[in-house]
Amino acid sequence: MDSANVKFLKINYTEILDELKKYAASKGRSYGTKTIVLVGSLAKGTYTGASDADVLIIADDVPTRPLDRYVLFADATLKVDLEPRVYKTTEFLSKIKEGDRFAIESLKIGIPLFGAQFFNNLKTQCPTV
Repeated sequence: MDSANVKFLKINYTEILDELKKYAASKGRSYGTKTIVLVGSLAKGTYTGASDADVLIIADDVPTRPLDRYVLFADATLKVDLEPRVYKTTEFLSKIKEGDRFAIESLKIGIPLFGAQFFNNLKTQCPTV
């Protein structure tokens, strides 16, 4: 009779958060970056050992193509998989006005890693938050 072993992956939240803050401090100095915000399961506290780090990035000096933006903010050296979603300020504001779920949730649960004042100002401009 075979028995299956189950492995539970663990994540050191404090270590990951510190690493993401260093990442944000580094990337925040380029591409007209206004804010970098942790969103998704790590921000909600519902993460698992297999979770990735979803980050909202608002930067105004970025290419038009989403894939080109992704390349600018990707970082394979981090201990957690990074999923950057990059918008220009005007694009993100449009997403909010459209009621985009990701944009609204980002404002509700996001943890600013860079540009906290800009992020908090966005939150006050949005009556849905």
